[in-house]
Amino acid sequence: MKKIIKTTGLLIAIISMVTFTSCETTELNLTDDPNAASATAADPDLLLNKVQVQFAGTMQNFGTVGSEVSRLKWMFGRNYQDDAYSASTFNGDWTSSYAVILKNNRIMNPIAAERGLTKHIAIGQVIEAYTLITLVDFFGDIPYSEALDVNNLNPKLDSGKDVYEAALDLLDKSIVNFNASATSNPKIDFYYNKSWAKWIKLANTLKLKIYLQTRLVDATAISKFNAIIATGSFIGTGEDFEFNWGTSNANPDSRHPAYVENYTPSGVEAGYQANWLMNEMKNGKTTQDPRMRYYFYRQVNTVPVNEQDLRCSVEPAPAHYDAGGHVYCRIDADQGYWGRDHGNDEGIPNDRTKRTAVGVYPAGGKFDDNTFRAINNVSFGANGAGTTPIVLASTVDFWRAEAALSPGGTGDARSFMTAGIQKSITKVRGFITRDKTAITSFAPALSVDNLYITAVQDKYDAAVSNANKLDVVITEFFISLFGNGTDAYNAYRRTGFPRKMQPNIDEKADGFIRSFLYPADVTGTNPNIKQKAKVTQRVFWDNNPETGFPIGN
Repeated sequence: MKKIIKTTGLLIAIISMVTFTSCETTELNLTDDPNAASATAADPDLLLNKVQVQFAGTMQNFGTVGSEVSRLKWMFGRNYQDDAYSASTFNGDWTSSYAVILKNNRIMNPIAAERGLTKHIAIGQVIEAYTLITLVDFFGDIPYSEALDVNNLNPKLDSGKDVYEAALDLLDKSIVNFNASATSNPKIDFYYNKSWAKWIKLANTLKLKIYLQTRLVDATAISKFNAIIATGSFIGTGEDFEFNWGTSNANPDSRHPAYVENYTPSGVEAGYQANWLMNEMKNGKTTQDPRMRYYFYRQVNTVPVNEQDLRCSVEPAPAHYDAGGHVYCRIDADQGYWGRDHGNDEGIPNDRTKRTAVGVYPAGGKFDDNTFRAINNVSFGANGAGTTPIVLASTVDFWRAEAALSPGGTGDARSFMTAGIQKSITKVRGFITRDKTAITSFAPALSVDNLYITAVQDKYDAAVSNANKLDVVITEFFISLFGNGTDAYNAYRRTGFPRKMQPNIDEKADGFIRSFLYPADVTGTNPNIKQKAKVTQRVFWDNNPETGFPIGN
């Protein structure tokens, strides 16, 4: 699968010398000599800008893959290891993580330290910590202690646990640097517009993430989580950690990557929306999810029985779908939600102007106002002015709900879940203003929010055990993560929920990916990094059964 990192045109006039890698990059070079950097390249502001923007694109790509395996987006391929994701899938993201984000931090830090630019260093430390956490979550053990040593061409792997500890240390140091006086501030802060108090809250929030993810292997993790919660220093409403994209389609393209793939002169060029998510939002509760019109834009109002366009519509559901009561092929044929099932690798018919597109949230696409207009140009809806959500205030609420239902947890999980749902809905609703063409009368009434939340609360109250309650919580958490599935991927491996996730369309597909293959560029050049035998190899914080994992694939 080819994933392309899009860059932002907002930077062009400011950092015209900055280059960006894509997932098609095949050269991995962690050994460029920082001392050989030109005077321009060594400018701390340009280096930090490069780190910030590359981080956004890289996290967008990781989040896309996390969404695919978590059923928030359609995944192509019945076999995870050979079809859906190969050893080349993450070549570019690995390169951008090490050779751009981490490397440019290494170049910047001594210069910034000498000049007293503590805020430059602090932002880089937070971004580096999040990058490290993500690399561990997707691959397990990774190079770090030796990774950027210019005298070492073959860095060894560090244990995921040790890298997590290093990330915690970076976050602690970042807080010290945010609190310290600086001779001058960064010229551009793409995330918090130089609000250092928000950056400090984010650093603490990333500690919450680390502690929750390690709760299965660290008996003290929940108490550490609770200690940070007690301080009140973590992100809340209006403090989301996200990257906002522009609307220019010049070269380079500043629009949201999913918009670029979905809104073209010939319709939706890349991928489908996931039938599981659309069905869960439409039919999973007694009230339809009020976010549906924001998440999805329907080009048509029906999904017909038609072998030419939708072969599965004339075929019986796989036996394991029927047995599990899973949606198959289409949901509510008269509604126009044209997606695909998990793992469906059939050929692509001429349905680009029929399949459902990503909507105004998060991609800056079209709000679904029943116009059912086929996408036929590159100027549609919000013209790509979307967002890459990385850590949202709603995410913290769902983390708190999970922690409350875990051994040693405190607080009311139901209330935390409710707060998370409401924050998510409120955020998503705000995106309608980005689509200047939207017929706003089609926005669900605010009363629908309460009906929806009540329906979820009823399911929660009917659950007879903490495990069943957590199933409800994680299902709602997944829905809130549309646009970046990294935390969904992590939550599923931690909890095994949602139980009702749609399985792979091929019942014999190999086991669920517990970590991804190392990039081929790495294993082909570094003898200290051996390729995994299988993708069911678990990361250090995942001690759930290696086999018999809830949905199996």
